[in-house]
Amino acid sequence: MAKLSDMLTRTLAEAAEGLKALEEEVITTCFDPEDPLSVQAAIHYVEDTIDARIARFDGNALVQEAANQIKAECRANILEQVENADVSRGSRTLH
Repeated sequence: MAKLSDMLTRTLAEAAEGLKALEEEVITTCFDPEDPLSVQAAIHYVEDTIDARIARFDGNALVQEAANQIKAECRANILEQVENADVSRGSRTLH
């Protein structure tokens, strides 16, 4: 049976690797700010991309929490661009 310290060390090492993967991810998407379906598709694309990037870290609460925060930031970024009257159409780098 593995010692608690070994399990913790493994969990933290895995979290560090997962957080680095998230940090290195650059997500770009296109959407029409006047089309709600396009906006929702962009949000889903971003969330799916993040989920795919961290899939191998499933079960690591630290990685999952960081991913959820990044998803929320990206979602807010997209919605802010939709609300911004000066939004121009095209690609956006979100994270």
